[in-house]
Amino acid sequence: MTSLPYMFRWARHGRKGERCAVTARSRAGTASFALAGFGRPAMARFNSIRVEFADRFVMVTSGNAIRKAKP
Repeated sequence: MTSLPYMFRWARHGRKGERCAVTARSRAGTASFALAGFGRPAMARFNSIRVEFADRFVMVTSGNAIRKAKP
């Protein structure tokens, strides 16, 4: 893996502060939801991502667990 553009922010599996790459994201589901008075219905989407670290360790986690790494 050559490019690791994200930083893992959570203390899961001892990976806090390590660089990682997103290898998959959840896609829009078939269900939709709508809130009265808030415009058109939107497709439901989970915030799950699959990340891979430099040592090839892979996990599925929340999208909130990563941020863009500073160069």
